[in-house]
Amino acid sequence: MPVPRAVVAAVVATSALPATTGSPQAGGGYCALPDHSQLSPPNLIATASSLGWIHPNPPPAGREPTDLERLDFAGFPNVSVLDVIGTDGRPAQKVITTFTTNVDKVVTLTSEAALSTDGGVTFGPSEATPLRESPVELLDGRYFATEYYPKRTGPHTARLGVLTSAVADDGEDWLRSVATLRTPDELRSGGAAHGTPVQLADGTILITVYARYQGSDGFQAEVYASTDGGRTFERRGVIARPDEAGYGYTEAALAQVMDGTLVAVIRRDGGTYATLSQARSADGGRTWTSPAGLRFAGMDCVVRGVAPRLLLMPDGKLVLSAGRPDNWLAVSRDGLGHEWLEPRVTYHNRDGVWDAHGSSGYTGIAAVGPHRLIQVFDNCKIAGVRPDHSLDETACPAHGRFEQGGWYAIKRGLYDLAPPAPGRLDLAALLRKGDLRISTTMRWTSRDRPLTRPEAALDGSTGYWSSAVAAGRSGEYVLHLDRQYRFTMAGLSLRPGHRAGARVYVSRDGRSWGEPVLTIDDRTDYALRYEPISARGRHVKIVVERSDDCDREIGPSCAMLNEIELYAAT
Repeated sequence: MPVPRAVVAAVVATSALPATTGSPQAGGGYCALPDHSQLSPPNLIATASSLGWIHPNPPPAGREPTDLERLDFAGFPNVSVLDVIGTDGRPAQKVITTFTTNVDKVVTLTSEAALSTDGGVTFGPSEATPLRESPVELLDGRYFATEYYPKRTGPHTARLGVLTSAVADDGEDWLRSVATLRTPDELRSGGAAHGTPVQLADGTILITVYARYQGSDGFQAEVYASTDGGRTFERRGVIARPDEAGYGYTEAALAQVMDGTLVAVIRRDGGTYATLSQARSADGGRTWTSPAGLRFAGMDCVVRGVAPRLLLMPDGKLVLSAGRPDNWLAVSRDGLGHEWLEPRVTYHNRDGVWDAHGSSGYTGIAAVGPHRLIQVFDNCKIAGVRPDHSLDETACPAHGRFEQGGWYAIKRGLYDLAPPAPGRLDLAALLRKGDLRISTTMRWTSRDRPLTRPEAALDGSTGYWSSAVAAGRSGEYVLHLDRQYRFTMAGLSLRPGHRAGARVYVSRDGRSWGEPVLTIDDRTDYALRYEPISARGRHVKIVVERSDDCDREIGPSCAMLNEIELYAAT
């Protein structure tokens, strides 16, 4: 049962705690991250705006909350960016941030959601939502998310709430169903379905769960797979098992990276601090490399953290977000996760007493453009409950020492990733201004796929259906620019998750095309891939080869241009 705020108010008077004493430094070989990147090349991550409040809304006027305001719990945030049709009829994005409003205890969870339609710059007031984890868009057009706690129903089964919403509803009308989870080992109670789902190109939905089994007290991180749209899930593989030294593995972030393999970053518990480990699967999550401690390039230290989040950006960079202490980001420039560069603290709310006080370290990240991301985080870890039912605010005592005050609040930061080269042309802006015209044979669309249209290839999203598509033939997509450019680089994402090919031509007059300046053969994309080109002209033509085994609604063959970027000499 949830602990209602009226009950919380009744116990708050008995729950005040003195500040916990202790060293503000972890020591023992743990990483101490800088507030700004100190690794080369500089400015891989740059702040795109000042920090913003999501909740409370409007931002509070006082530095410290009153006793009553401290009962407005808000923590453990997540964020998703959903591709929608804007009010002007063009492809747009809706940013949805969810956060927990109950105490930190195994109870029936309560959550609220706040929406942004300006790329995460501003958010409206929050409202109740059934969402706890971040939703994703499936290939069938539904938005999909899981609830947090599986419930054991037998030695080898559990049930898990699943939430879906139709595209037409823009993710606001969530239908709840119950999925069955099956595992070959004998389950104990406990665990959670933590993390953002991943869908493979064949339609398989993957979720990460941590669970306990008979004969062991430790949790293990696992992958479950559904091939029936989320009605049933079978355990596909074990990412990390508890070891003999007493360490267990819980919260796991999962991502399909640029070469199609799966990367998982997992929370490892059992020592003085929670730390992060990493594993990789080359067979869709069935088998995994042995988990190894996550490391930052050029730093010989142990990475502390909880609740990791992974994000493959549209530009192909892989971003890792985590926290405790503080909140931070790191980037894998090649999108593979073998090397993590430029770890940077993005937000802290320190009290000078203990370095893990303040923010819970639980974050969410999502792409709000090809090179821009939003990170959400909380200001203070929400209170737990002691055995005597009083509030446990050890992590966020009301002592008035926090840098950002003692509010239970949700905030956001926006960050730009350095593009692969200077001179990026904002093709979407040129199209809006009338300085770019598109002529194309890639005009397939349907009532169920309103985002699939020619201009979707310029919208900065690598969502599967946010593409230009030709049905039954190869596709030709021509950009007619306002003036001559000396092009230096092209970024293309073809049909995500499927082998495809294309040729790129540049022309001065739009009639004589000559030989292709770029040829792509039998390549599988999961994000934009960039190739140098050298050509001068006003017109750029992309010929996308026809591929077979296309989506049933399109037909047996098709050509898809998911996204394009062009760079020119400045």
